[in-house]
Amino acid sequence: MKELDIQKEIIVKRTLSALRKNFFTAESVETKEDALAYLAKLIHKDAIIGYGGSRTLAQIGFDDHFKSGAYPNLLNRDDASLSPEAKDALQLKMLSADFFLSSCNALSQGGELVLTDKWGNRCAGITYGPKTRVIVTSWTKITRDLASALERDRHVASVLNNIRFNTKNPCTITGECTNCTSDNRICGVTTILSRSFPKGSVHVLIVKENLGF
Repeated sequence: MKELDIQKEIIVKRTLSALRKNFFTAESVETKEDALAYLAKLIHKDAIIGYGGSRTLAQIGFDDHFKSGAYPNLLNRDDASLSPEAKDALQLKMLSADFFLSSCNALSQGGELVLTDKWGNRCAGITYGPKTRVIVTSWTKITRDLASALERDRHVASVLNNIRFNTKNPCTITGECTNCTSDNRICGVTTILSRSFPKGSVHVLIVKENLGF
């Protein structure tokens, strides 16, 4: 086994242990295909399903599998026919879904998760409401501690998301967060999830591949 693989296994094992001590249901899988299989097994066909915007979910095949029509109660926020008002109503409905899926911007080896949104819809769906919340994340988002998780959230994930959406905010030019006051700012709400309540209701699935931001 190569040195990086050994390091990966140590870091993932330590993080899973911390997450479980913090009452999360925590598992790891080797590949993005394994991650999609985990979700397909966990989520029943008739479930009401909400989700937040996530590059990671897209990369594991969430869109192709769950938006195929096999899940009739998927709350599809990406439906191009939705008016702004209908999309807002749909995202409010997600807060009472059976399942809500997302990724995170960072997670610490101490078992804490960090997410940043513009409106807070993803943060809200992960913290309260849906019966089961599922965070799918890459092992590359694991940081040493909460301080470094917040640093990654602000200066890595948030910057890359701004570049992804071509917001024209200062970070898309400088490559680093300047805590801007731009009208186009997409970093409005930051959430730290340090415990899962009720116990086990938040699933954290760590994929041992490089996914997302």
